[in-house]
Amino acid sequence: MADDKSLDAALAWRDDRGGGEFWISPDEERFPTLAIRVSGEVADVHYFPRDGHPGFRCLGGDGLPEGGFTILVYQGCDPATGEQTPNEFVVPFDTARAIAWEFFRTKGMSAAVSWFEL
Repeated sequence: MADDKSLDAALAWRDDRGGGEFWISPDEERFPTLAIRVSGEVADVHYFPRDGHPGFRCLGGDGLPEGGFTILVYQGCDPATGEQTPNEFVVPFDTARAIAWEFFRTKGMSAAVSWFEL
């Protein structure tokens, strides 16, 4: 992707199940990497700073039941019926997109949200 417009176009794509899984890294490098799983209008976001680091998960859960789960459905999810994701890590898709834009520009972890280190 060359610019914000092409990033937006990529993130707007949805598979036959209404979801998508996106891995974003700078140029030809493997790290840092941003991974976004989308299901409808919600997503979860992982940031991997370097090889061997288990990563960080974006904290969310606003408006979702505490202690509950959201099912993320996208092609390739395991199990095929959908992956249970703790609500504390679920954010609106617009938040995930904003994190992706910042990563695209800075190659770093967004300071606009809170993160949980794994």
